[in-house]
Amino acid sequence: MMFDINEQMTYMVYVMQKRMRRQMTMALDRDDITLEQFVVLYNLLNQDGINQKNLSHKVDKDQATLARILDILEIKGYVVRKTTEKDRRAFLVFITDPGKAKVKEIARRLGHVHDRIVQDIPPERVELFVDLIKQMNENLARQMGE
Repeated sequence: MMFDINEQMTYMVYVMQKRMRRQMTMALDRDDITLEQFVVLYNLLNQDGINQKNLSHKVDKDQATLARILDILEIKGYVVRKTTEKDRRAFLVFITDPGKAKVKEIARRLGHVHDRIVQDIPPERVELFVDLIKQMNENLARQMGE
């Protein structure tokens, strides 16, 4: 039998990821915020005051891309960057109160998107899928030396 890409897990995950991303982007459109910007804000909510280098690893963005995202978020009033006393070239990033409020508002909306995606799927199957994705990501990271 010939290789059928439409039946391959990697391709199905790719197609699903594109559809999920479109759904999430539509949910963010009215906020004038991108998914990448939201991910940065969300991570700051859980680890406020992190340095830019560690944040770039956490959100899987190179430092230049993260700097541009932070520039935009700073202009919007959602984050502030402060230099450290030890190294004036290094910045710590803090989420502002408006940034915290925006994350909570958007997280509720994205929660509704998630609920629609997993509609009619038993929770234990969703949990199994998440566990499998985590394991596959770990395998990929190990293979790539990350």
